[in-house]
Amino acid sequence: MSMYTLAKELFPPTGIERVVRCNFVRPDVLNVIVAKSSVLEIYSFVEPLQADLLPRLDLVASYRLNGIITSLGVIRTSSSGQHGLDSVLVSFKDAKMSLLEWSFSNHCIVTVSIHYYERDDYKQEFLNNTHPTEIRVDPSRRCAVLAFYGDRLAVLPFKQDEITMGEDDDVSKKWPYMPSYVMSLSDIDIRIKNVIDMVFLYDFFEPTLAILFSPQQTWTGRLAVRKDTCSLVVVSLDITHKMYPIIYSIDHLPYDCTKIIAVPKPVGGLLVVSANALIHLDQGSTAMGVAVNGYAPMVTDFPLERKLQDLDIALEGSEHVFLAPDQILFTLRSGDMYLFELQQEGRSLSGFKIEKVGTSMQTSCKCSLVPGYYFVGSRYADSMLIKYSNKDEVKKKKKTPVSINAMDLENELYGQDIEEIDQETDKTKDEIESAMESGESKWQFEICDTLTNTGPIVSMDIGQRASTEAHSEFAPQHELVAATGSGQNGALVVFQRNVRPNVVRSTDALAGATCLWTVYCRKEIFFEGVSQFESRSAGIEEGAEEVYDKLLVISKDNFTLVLATGDELRQLPNSQFYVEGPTVAVGSLLEDTRIVQVYAGGVRILNADCRITKIVPIGEHLSIVAASIVDPYVLLQLHDGSAMILKGDMANKDVQILSQPSILNGVPINSCCIYADTLSSMLTIKEAPTMASLRSFASSAKKHANAKPSSSRPRKRTKKAETRVMDEVELDLYGPEPGDEDEDESESEEEEKVDNDIKMESDLLFDVNMEGAQSKAKHDMANPEGQSVQATHWCIIYRSDGALEIYHLPDFKEVFFFPHFDLLPEVLFDAPSHQDTKPAGHAHEITEMIMVNMGTKLRKEPYLIARSYRGNIAVYKTYQHFPKVEKNVGKSVDPSERLAIRFRRMPLEIVAREKLEDDDGAGDMDEDSQAAIEREIRIQEKRRLRKAKNLIPFSGVAGYEGVFCLGSAPLWLMSSGRGLPRAHPMICDGRIVCFTKFNNINCKNGFITTNANGNMRISQLPTKDIHYDMPWPIRKVHLKKAVRHIKYHPTSQTYVTVTAVPDPFVVKDENNVAVHDAATATATGAATETTNGAAPVSASTTNDATDAKPVAPKPMHTGAGFRPSSERQTLELVSPVTWETVDKYELQEYEIVTSIETVSLESTQDASGRKKFIAVGTSFLRGEDSTMRGTIYIFDIIDVVPEPDNPQTDHKLKLLYSEEVKGSVTAMAALNGYLLTCVGTKVVVRSFEDNETLTGIAFIDVQIYVTSVKVVKNTIMLADAYKSVWFVGFQDEPTKLVMLGKDYNPMEAMNVSYLIENQTLHIVVADSEKNIRLLQYAPFNVQSFSGQKLICRGDYHVGSQVQTTINLPKIVLSGSDEGISHLTVCGTLDGGLCMITPIPEKTSKRLALLTTQIVNGIQHSAGLNPRAYRLLQSKDRLNANPVKSILDGDLLFEFVALAANRQKEMTKQIGTGVDRVMDDLAAISVAADHL
Repeated sequence: MSMYTLAKELFPPTGIERVVRCNFVRPDVLNVIVAKSSVLEIYSFVEPLQADLLPRLDLVASYRLNGIITSLGVIRTSSSGQHGLDSVLVSFKDAKMSLLEWSFSNHCIVTVSIHYYERDDYKQEFLNNTHPTEIRVDPSRRCAVLAFYGDRLAVLPFKQDEITMGEDDDVSKKWPYMPSYVMSLSDIDIRIKNVIDMVFLYDFFEPTLAILFSPQQTWTGRLAVRKDTCSLVVVSLDITHKMYPIIYSIDHLPYDCTKIIAVPKPVGGLLVVSANALIHLDQGSTAMGVAVNGYAPMVTDFPLERKLQDLDIALEGSEHVFLAPDQILFTLRSGDMYLFELQQEGRSLSGFKIEKVGTSMQTSCKCSLVPGYYFVGSRYADSMLIKYSNKDEVKKKKKTPVSINAMDLENELYGQDIEEIDQETDKTKDEIESAMESGESKWQFEICDTLTNTGPIVSMDIGQRASTEAHSEFAPQHELVAATGSGQNGALVVFQRNVRPNVVRSTDALAGATCLWTVYCRKEIFFEGVSQFESRSAGIEEGAEEVYDKLLVISKDNFTLVLATGDELRQLPNSQFYVEGPTVAVGSLLEDTRIVQVYAGGVRILNADCRITKIVPIGEHLSIVAASIVDPYVLLQLHDGSAMILKGDMANKDVQILSQPSILNGVPINSCCIYADTLSSMLTIKEAPTMASLRSFASSAKKHANAKPSSSRPRKRTKKAETRVMDEVELDLYGPEPGDEDEDESESEEEEKVDNDIKMESDLLFDVNMEGAQSKAKHDMANPEGQSVQATHWCIIYRSDGALEIYHLPDFKEVFFFPHFDLLPEVLFDAPSHQDTKPAGHAHEITEMIMVNMGTKLRKEPYLIARSYRGNIAVYKTYQHFPKVEKNVGKSVDPSERLAIRFRRMPLEIVAREKLEDDDGAGDMDEDSQAAIEREIRIQEKRRLRKAKNLIPFSGVAGYEGVFCLGSAPLWLMSSGRGLPRAHPMICDGRIVCFTKFNNINCKNGFITTNANGNMRISQLPTKDIHYDMPWPIRKVHLKKAVRHIKYHPTSQTYVTVTAVPDPFVVKDENNVAVHDAATATATGAATETTNGAAPVSASTTNDATDAKPVAPKPMHTGAGFRPSSERQTLELVSPVTWETVDKYELQEYEIVTSIETVSLESTQDASGRKKFIAVGTSFLRGEDSTMRGTIYIFDIIDVVPEPDNPQTDHKLKLLYSEEVKGSVTAMAALNGYLLTCVGTKVVVRSFEDNETLTGIAFIDVQIYVTSVKVVKNTIMLADAYKSVWFVGFQDEPTKLVMLGKDYNPMEAMNVSYLIENQTLHIVVADSEKNIRLLQYAPFNVQSFSGQKLICRGDYHVGSQVQTTINLPKIVLSGSDEGISHLTVCGTLDGGLCMITPIPEKTSKRLALLTTQIVNGIQHSAGLNPRAYRLLQSKDRLNANPVKSILDGDLLFEFVALAANRQKEMTKQIGTGVDRVMDDLAAISVAADHL
């Protein structure tokens, strides 16, 4: 039976592999663009105006591309350069590159062109592109080259005459580049092959390319025969005549050269980086190199300086960044940071100075931003924005008069600021910074911002969430825990799809509640006849900023209940609230001095004592159905579609009805709200800066800085940069200095000179000195860091004809009009002439609309949120639209008074399908029947009389501002203010019908929810170490050591992890005595000390070597100081409550855990006959000369008496049995109460008898190396490292293993799993080529040869290496006819999660047709083809055609964000409806929603 499947990404990749910086979005803002596998993210580098805040990176946009990004390049074309912006070249694995620019009108990237070179005549013998596709860009932006297929070079020239381009040159405006062409590297030099690296050099008249290659290859074992095989050629590219003269070439470079670095002036030339040396080359000067370890003289004859070879550092895998033109910071593969200084005498290089400046993490890319800051990207740890400075310069500026310990002063100066910025990551940041500043280095580093990385995921398991709550209303909650990171950056990442509130108190006494409000009001106090109001902080502890709520108003169907909040909730007696009927809205007005209660018949104004001060009637025949209360306005929506507005007067504490303009009584209003702009984001055209003004201001700032280095701008920058250094501690130490001003001026001149020298790429770095324009633009666009400004008020109206209108208050002047908001398009733009106002027919779908600020206290942004009648949410973010020269659109319209903003729809993959209250019985009626028509009339009448409010704005809940969406699947819409809005569903046990924020002495910054059953819960949002600004709420627990495996033990509800720390490897003989090499043995009598001294060199040793001080002679350092290292692994028992280790079991030396499983084995200790144990399989890595052996361990987790001060230590690991076996134990699993072990090439089934011994009862021989095993009932799936998959059956009586079938196609299977749908089983295989294949045992299929051959049922290219998988039962929606199904969740080395799930046949065929429509009908980012991306990738020639049967879920979910008319058009083409497709996508989105 066939199974239909779909693959979808659950969590995007987070490991950063490439980074560039440029002016991409705005000319006055520096952008950092990073590549995460197939995801492209754009960040803005923001320097706050407040001196006590650190710079940060704000996420502007994120795009999922249909291809693996291999490199990035920045160029300035004639089109983007007109606006002072850069364009980005993105290369992909399959010999493609795309040119991307930023669209101001649509606030997104646009694909200018895509260049495709994947031709068969270029491939030669390659089946696919095994060589990395790399982009290199000329520093002068004249051309870019793409290296692909090993020996091919594509040249893309760019037009440079952007100033001479006139309006008549339409062709030049359309194409910013000239036609590209492809050449073979052998055309330049016949010897060029095996290219290692290439780079463009600085300051040449023509584009000049340096190519590093190896014409003859060798390796370490043949160095005695052949060494120094690398060569370098520097060639000039004459693009016009397509000629490539060689300027100079150098041969006999070390064989282990890895890359070349172009060095800017004043040094110039290039650096060749090899594993053991650094060589500087330049035209017309002598080559100079330096050996950085003792291996260099052994592997090369190239003349090198050897005075620094005692450093013992290895440069392969290192990343670099220029701190200055003559200072390069290298981060080694081990994480150590070394500063290489190029010393000059005159115009030539005289030598190298190398200094260790600290220790960081493993890096994958680096990028300098502005002077003093650089960005570090990593695949193995969190990426960071680093601030660096020289301690000597800081001390010089301070003029320190007394002798004081520099490290102590530094801790005093910098130790406290980080805690103020982010208390959740203080400890981690402090430890990393202390590691960076270790030793006696003159450089200091500070972490400004971090980008969380959840990869690489090497192991994961799902377990039950541990909770100390006394409430058990919710079903058991699960969480996915992954072992991530590497080395010192090892961590556990806890993935939670749903928000799990901490319930403080619950009650079921509120059945029938429809709305909740909490309100605060200040009391009026009379003192000596003068009326005053109490302070907002009265009644709370000193120093607290929050204001506790005083009243809780509960609206029910027939009455209203008012409760006073305090230590407990109690009903308020004798209040003058309207309690005879339901309440529409409640809020505070006039700076929290009055309470407003809105009900159907009018409005009541009350004071803090709940006494009426005024009643505002609205008329006998009118009824209020909705209200929006924003101080000092109250907007009332009436049942007839009209509205009225009230305004409060602070002077006399009165509220009056404003004169009603005709616009409130025109086309019926569906939804309306008031927005208070406190961020200065709602700017009109005459107030907002234009793009030309931003560019001219930026250019003038650049010229001014270059012409006058001592101008006031750098002086201002210097003061700003030093503000965090000169704090109160220093003033107490040194006192004020009278010459501070002169000092600042002189230092600003020096700093400006350094700034000018650092400009390695003048066109790229001109934005560095733009603080004036940058600050002004940011101040105009948004209120920086939450400063208090005068709020402006705006009225947003959505009408029944689908139009969205914005009016300025209180004059009700129209400033924005969009006619088709009901379509929910990607961009909302202003149409002041009211053209194309014909209704689109979708107005009834949007039932609610609201505009609020979302973010935190420090950073907020305005968002427009709309909700459809089925619960789908659309979130729009405002952005500034830079207006061009405005034309007169009408005599009655003043274009300068219109808003200079637009709205961009943010991507949300949340599909909500709320069941309508009136759906019951609707399915049995004919749509044209009289009963159906009458029912529809009743529904519309009910909606008209009662406007259900499902979008509830909140502020102060755990420090966040956002919107809570009511419903059966409630959502938190929140943002950190530094990135995209996130939609997090919340776990619940019923439909949430009420929500309000709640700040109380017993529940600070919490909230109250009520479900349809009347259960009220007072809860808090958990915030400890939880990141809500990620696509999922995650928690990262840093362990500071590598985590190799993790498994969950359900009986004890604990996790067992395998951690590893580095351990020096010492070769020992059969007597376990260390065997030393001759050089070490003759050097000193203490051989043991020499061996133990093989650890990495300390900072003091490095500095001694750097400063050329006398060093004690080392014992015959003929070889390098490197020694092989192993891992010392430990089993750790981790409590999921506090995530601390409660017990350990240390393994033997050189013993590595290769498999660990939680197995259910036969045991007499449990009544069921089986018990959960932890089975561990290990291998001993003693070198190539030792026979491989391993050990099988069986552990039990027992209950013990906990320590008095730590209740989590109530479990211990107990070793029940261990057995040494001949071979490596590579995989294990439980099989019908037995233990299945894969030892070497044998698969053995063992019986655990009497909890004492393991006895083998059956075995089968396999081929090479089993990487993974899964068991379903009595069938076994084995993944072989080279021989694909085996399918084996187990027979109990008599016990034996029988091979049922296997895959005969060669495949490096890394992991195996399975899918189940009713009676059908598919085997899921993840291979080393980042593919997933589906295989089936089908003995009745003719092609399977009676089942001996597994039939391929599907293949899919994931794009990331799948390292681990888990199986989960599929969750189906209520009412679905799907049977029992199991899906597979995959963890990737890029930090992402994806799932493979079975879907029904009808759904699959419907979505397959929709896939075709989306592929053909949507413009895809970077112009890539989704179908080509998901094709099977293989380095071997396939024996059969790929089976493209797995649907691409990522592509299908793009349907959710399409405009309503596009959705209707696509579904009409395939003969279905939008609701049907949305129901299908909703069923897929909840399939793996266990977490």
